[in-house]
Amino acid sequence: MRKMSSKANQILAPRFGQHLGYVLNSEYPKAGGTWFGKMAAEIMQLPYPEHNAFPTGCPCVLHNHWNWSPRLPRGFYLTRDGRDVMVSLYFHRVRELTANNPVAERRFGKRYDKLFGKGWDPNDSIKNLRPFIRDEFDRPRDSRQNWRDHVMNWHDGGRGRKNVIYLKYEELLSDPQATVTRVVSEMTGQTPDPWVVNQTVEKYDMKRQTGGRAAGVEDRSSFIRKGVAGDWVNHFSNESAELMHELAGDAILSLGYEKDPQWWQNRTYPD
Repeated sequence: MRKMSSKANQILAPRFGQHLGYVLNSEYPKAGGTWFGKMAAEIMQLPYPEHNAFPTGCPCVLHNHWNWSPRLPRGFYLTRDGRDVMVSLYFHRVRELTANNPVAERRFGKRYDKLFGKGWDPNDSIKNLRPFIRDEFDRPRDSRQNWRDHVMNWHDGGRGRKNVIYLKYEELLSDPQATVTRVVSEMTGQTPDPWVVNQTVEKYDMKRQTGGRAAGVEDRSSFIRKGVAGDWVNHFSNESAELMHELAGDAILSLGYEKDPQWWQNRTYPD
């Protein structure tokens, strides 16, 4: 039912999304969309439907991983460094598998045994990330496009699209109040109440959401694993970085995550 509901929303959005009052909250998976969407919805006083069994027929902030289309209603697009996305996505899948999630086991169990080798070590991210990245780019599972194509499409190759309000996960981490205020103001044409923004940001702060764990303190069993930017440097090998450069180097440069085209050669990676 949830899959049918999501599919129905995807059909409704291009045709009736503007009339229904949809505000799209679009992202590639694991870019921070749930965190941002809940804050934006609360500040804008709109529902944030999750796990619906029926299509959404009212104004709301609608989280999605859809491909960009000129027919979609106005919305937000949240970007995160693709190298951090790959790390976060890897540990998200590992968490589901080690928790014996039957859906994850059906989707990824045999696949990852083939990719990493029988009896593979889930904690050995340095060894496993290169084949994981290749597999996610060749056959993305939770989006129809891989990270590079998804972000470049939504950003029109870095030029931007007129009906899309852009923000970065890294901006949200460094200054959530200012970032949320900016994008909600762009969406609504009105500056949100600073008190409401502060209260909402505090409500969804990582410490509150995890029972006191600060950003940077890792818990691989949690949906909110670490909550930082740049963690990829702790898990990439030289081979993983070279592959990411090969597959998505233009997007990493276009979105400002690196300035040096040879970034992957100019770092020291863990053994």
